[in-house]
Amino acid sequence: MQNTEGFDQVTLDRMNSEVKKIMSKHDPKSKNYTKNYEKIEEQVFDRYCTEVFRPSLKL
Repeated sequence: MQNTEGFDQVTLDRMNSEVKKIMSKHDPKSKNYTKNYEKIEEQVFDRYCTEVFRPSLKL
């Protein structure tokens, strides 16, 4: 739930679903699973922040 302020529950659910879908391709018993999970979470979060919720450029 870190860095989720401003996101509604529907968006958070979509983001979590996307992370789970990507992580389903990785072996949960892998020694790098947690590290990969965190990396994927960050990538999905960054993508949502830059592509989905692009700030308005109105001046």
